[in-house]
Amino acid sequence: MPEWGTERQHLIEKAKVVVIGAGGVKSTLLMSLTAVGIGKIRIVEFDKVEISNLNRQLLYSTDNIGLSKAECCEKRLRDLNPNSTIELVNEKIDSSNIESLCDDFDFVVEGGDSPASRNLVNEFCLSKQIPFTHASAQFNYGYVFSVIPMLKTACFACFFPKDHSRNETTGPVPVSVLSTSIAGSLGASEVLKWFMGYHDSMFVNRRLCFSSLLLSSEFTVKEQSRNPGCPICARYY
Repeated sequence: MPEWGTERQHLIEKAKVVVIGAGGVKSTLLMSLTAVGIGKIRIVEFDKVEISNLNRQLLYSTDNIGLSKAECCEKRLRDLNPNSTIELVNEKIDSSNIESLCDDFDFVVEGGDSPASRNLVNEFCLSKQIPFTHASAQFNYGYVFSVIPMLKTACFACFFPKDHSRNETTGPVPVSVLSTSIAGSLGASEVLKWFMGYHDSMFVNRRLCFSSLLLSSEFTVKEQSRNPGCPICARYY
């Protein structure tokens, strides 16, 4: 493929990515990044596999129920591509470990289980000038966007100012495998565009949204300029 080439494949082979979470969206995302040959992937996941996960978390099977997601995920991905270095961290990311888990990596895929953890990743990446992607799915819809601190783009708190002041999660919501799979593929695409040098094509200062059930024939793009009064990124830009 002319837009790929040997040179860009070598860039992918040298890439180091941290993926926080290994659930529904991250199942498709992790399989895509592993299959394409990302050099090193660190997975931060503390949960265990439950039967209710299996309708959308494609990394797991009924044999995995009750086992650590991180360990099951690591085996599946190593079987998929033994040439990629897969590391697992069976921990919940928090302020005490985020630097040791993410500081030596080129890119972060954000996947916190609450507004507090998502805001933690946002602030860390801004402070360390590490680009990151946020991909999410709920019900039958989803979206993806990226934050590139060195370009002073809109941060997570610019997109979701109310979430910045909310620490608690709203609890689980239903979601279909179509939504998680599309969001995971879009998130993986953002990661690859970064390492392959297609930065202008990334969804920064805008959010790519979709509906998987209605398949309304069009993706929609919602513009989001950086908030100059943002209480978070204003500290770093």
